[in-house]
Amino acid sequence: MKLSGKAVVTDAGPLIALARVLDLASLPAVFTQVLVTQTVLDECLVRADRPETGPIRAAVDAGWLERVAEVSPRGDWGLGAGETSAIDIALSRGLGVLMDDRARRRIASRLGIPAIGVLGVLVLAKRAGIIPQVSPAIDRLIASGHYLKGPVLAEAIQLAGE
Repeated sequence: MKLSGKAVVTDAGPLIALARVLDLASLPAVFTQVLVTQTVLDECLVRADRPETGPIRAAVDAGWLERVAEVSPRGDWGLGAGETSAIDIALSRGLGVLMDDRARRRIASRLGIPAIGVLGVLVLAKRAGIIPQVSPAIDRLIASGHYLKGPVLAEAIQLAGE
């Protein structure tokens, strides 16, 4: 959990997932800053009828989620526009990324960018006293359609002490 207490740049998937299970106002208790590019924000807000749209929009309006200007692309890693923009900002500012997809996290790691996923954030949220247990949040994530594998779930639950 090396990103606890640091600034991160978020990709769309984890932000959407966290908006479904956490009050995004609690993010400053986990990270000093959570930055989002316009490309990622557009991906998150494309469907106004989704339950995460309102909380994400409110987090930007309240400043818990800070919109940042995009930078010139630093590379072509075969990623989507949102993931590429998050990695570009992380590289340019020396920050970590909030990213779930394992292949994309490997790319970040090869570039020297620390990465954390939504399960790691839930563990940190429990440690910060934001949520009493990780397991119910995981259950809500799965019920909302978020894809999580067994070994990763077991590790998160173990790290959370549950």
